Amino acid sequence: MTPQTSDSSAGTPTIGNSRQETAYGFRPALALYGLALRQHQHGKRWMIMALLLILPAIIACLSRMTGFAIPPRSLEFNLVFMFIPQGLLPLLALVYASGILQDEQEEQTITYILMRPIPRGIVYLSRLAAAVTAALGLTVFSVVLTYVAIFAGTGVHGVIGRCFDACAVHGLAVVTYCCLFGLMGLLTRRVLIVGITYIALVEGLLANIPFTLRMITVIYYARLITYRIMSFSVNTGYRVHDLAAETWQLNTLNDPKLKLEPSSWLCLTILLSAAAVFSAGAAFICMQQEFYVKTPEKTA
Repeated sequence: MTPQTSDSSAGTPTIGNSRQETAYGFRPALALYGLALRQHQHGKRWMIMALLLILPAIIACLSRMTGFAIPPRSLEFNLVFMFIPQGLLPLLALVYASGILQDEQEEQTITYILMRPIPRGIVYLSRLAAAVTAALGLTVFSVVLTYVAIFAGTGVHGVIGRCFDACAVHGLAVVTYCCLFGLMGLLTRRVLIVGITYIALVEGLLANIPFTLRMITVIYYARLITYRIMSFSVNTGYRVHDLAAETWQLNTLNDPKLKLEPSSWLCLTILLSAAAVFSAGAAFICMQQEFYVKTPEKTA
């Protein structure tokens, strides 16, 4: 009798065929996105950031409780359009996007992610999308809560529209920041130090100096869009102050309609293009980069 032999190739699909069938599939990327999003929801990171992002609302409540006649529009400008975009949003994006794959590498779980039959570039983009989603959710939460704290019971009209515009512009900035810090996270292991330095020197210092160098900042283009779609004039009784033009160093005296500055559509195109370039560059680096996992040392 001749022993029966089984053809293993007939019953088990080859790795190459499996990868070819699922490499560019939508479901694996969506599953990875959902997994990363659940990680953001169950970790302590979002709770810490949420507590930080309610600070503007707390400050607004305390300011209204003191009894001083602070105009709501002044409070709105200082909290929603100065404190949140310049102090909180870049930090939020840095916390969420800087460790898209590095966190998994430190926790020694990156092997399970990279073993999936998905190109590394798609793996990175899926996890970046989850980080952007989490950051956008917290951004909207902070802005809406701050508007409620500022304008509740004041009877000011048009608040909902202004809140929507603020969420849209801040969301655009957060997306760009996330893509930028995600790229930084692949280029350096000291991404937190580099990111905080960037936030302080570039977005914090250069954006407030009326030089050409501020055109390399994200907040400059976000401010131009904001200024064109919203009004920040406050009547103090003596004269009307244009808070945004004065604080953001916009030359409205010689150029009232800001014709010498980039248009709103150009600002939008620049930010979205920058986000796309940062994402594509990071995905390409991820495909070329080797990720190492620490293994426990053997004891004699």
